[in-house]
Amino acid sequence: MKSLYKYIIGIGLASTLTGCSLEEHNPGGATADIVFSTENGINALVNSAYVNFASQFYGREDIVMLTEGGTDLWINIANSGYGRQMTKYEELFATTGQMRNTWNRLYEIVNYCNAGLERIVDVPFTDEDEKSARIGELSFLRAYAYWHLVEQFGDIDLRTEETKTAVLTANRSPISAFYDLMLSDLDVAIANLPVTPIPATDQGRATKKAAYGLKARIALTRVAHEPSGSEKDKYYKMASDMAQYVINNQAELQVSLYDTPEEVFRPANNKNNKEAMFFITHSTINSLNPRPGNPNRLHIWFKAKYSAKAGMVRDLHYGADRNSQSGSMCFMPTRHLLELYDEEVDRRYSDWFREQYHLNIDSYTWTADDLAAFEKPASMAGTTTLQRGDLALLFTKKKVSGDKRNFPYALVDIDDTYDGDRVTTNARFNVHFPTLTKYDDPDLPEAGSQVGSKDVIVMRLAEMYLIVAEAEALMSGGNRTLARDMVNVLRERAAVPGKETDMLIAESDLDIDFLLEERGRELCGEHIRWFDLKRTDKLYSYVQAYNKDITTMQSFHVNRPIPQQFLDVITNPLEFGQNTGY
Repeated sequence: MKSLYKYIIGIGLASTLTGCSLEEHNPGGATADIVFSTENGINALVNSAYVNFASQFYGREDIVMLTEGGTDLWINIANSGYGRQMTKYEELFATTGQMRNTWNRLYEIVNYCNAGLERIVDVPFTDEDEKSARIGELSFLRAYAYWHLVEQFGDIDLRTEETKTAVLTANRSPISAFYDLMLSDLDVAIANLPVTPIPATDQGRATKKAAYGLKARIALTRVAHEPSGSEKDKYYKMASDMAQYVINNQAELQVSLYDTPEEVFRPANNKNNKEAMFFITHSTINSLNPRPGNPNRLHIWFKAKYSAKAGMVRDLHYGADRNSQSGSMCFMPTRHLLELYDEEVDRRYSDWFREQYHLNIDSYTWTADDLAAFEKPASMAGTTTLQRGDLALLFTKKKVSGDKRNFPYALVDIDDTYDGDRVTTNARFNVHFPTLTKYDDPDLPEAGSQVGSKDVIVMRLAEMYLIVAEAEALMSGGNRTLARDMVNVLRERAAVPGKETDMLIAESDLDIDFLLEERGRELCGEHIRWFDLKRTDKLYSYVQAYNKDITTMQSFHVNRPIPQQFLDVITNPLEFGQNTGY
């Protein structure tokens, strides 16, 4: 295959437009201008703008390291190697490959969108509604890509026109210019996107609810970049209005809350999730994925070590703990995250975290090696037997007092997993912890596979309630009663049956720390925490307070380094400059 032509993006390097390539024999001599003057060509271009979100980001470990790692909620287990630049800010340099890849791929998306938006107006479509939808999608995706870029890298190069040839100079644009463009793009998206994708079978395309939701999220993020109270209030109100529109028009927008937290991430609901507002698709037919054999592998990055312990074998129910076998996986929850939940009244913990592992073979008699691994009495060897279905392993957030080693099962409590606020250095216990189940995939081709097929929800309705709550609670003259009610909708849903009253909060609870705690309880692991802490100016202080295994973070880490490859290519690197601290 030969690419039709190459885009030269912000780094000055060629990026192949793989979505629209031609066979080697091309007797017609088609050019980009010819191909993209057709409906099929534009549709292929729009499809290309989606590809990196699935093949490079959502479903991969690097993006979850960038968006959840390095925060108060997660730690790179056992102080281990891969991803430490993002999860622990260790050796985070301008030459770090993950920074270069993130920068390149996001600018590629921007350029696909710029190319499409410049051309589509003059392209005839057989269905004008489909043409409008494609305009909306390109506008949405450009805003979504730029939100990632500006929040990760700061005031970088803003490009609104298609880049067709090498651009060897770059200029920084003010952050306000990025946000002006993003909010304008989302107005276009809201005006043009349909409620259901076109065609309806193309699940994963941006639709109207996604555009409202992203505008709410971006308006809330813009608050942090505004110096005056009146401007902050302007964007608080915009965020609240957009999120309220979704909440108040759920039937029209075809979105609604599930009755329980468990249903939100139930694997059976993944491919038709009524709470999802925008999601990145991964096909169950592996060959259809952008990276066949390696689509969504998030499920392997949140697993505690359980197999080959106390008779347990790896199975589809408990998932692929392949990374934890070497003690080098991300992510384990910090003690702070676990202690955010009061599991006696809040079922989100039991619905979204696994503590118990029941024996999945016919029987098991404790061996001396396993007893030693869990510091259990050697006298149990050969005498204590478990049967299929018996509790074999318990990794709990509770503090268990008394003779906890003498139970017939292995118990690792919170004081075993953590030494105070830090992960224990005891290698027997620092790979055993309550594990997030939001990305569980029981439909793997085999128990140890990393080839997951679940879609990744990157925006859901619950976030809209939290956006309204934060905006109304923090803006001058905001409706704090409404803010309280929004939070209580989610907390009442999350209540252990019979504990609904215990879960309700008062208006006096609504400060920024409580709101961030609630966002942590509801949205942990969902690619949003780093953004939340950065925009509220809490990233550095929260890491210092709650994630003491991160010892090298500096205040300048609120921005990532500009990739050195970019600076090496442009002719004005000194003028463009590196981000502070790198």
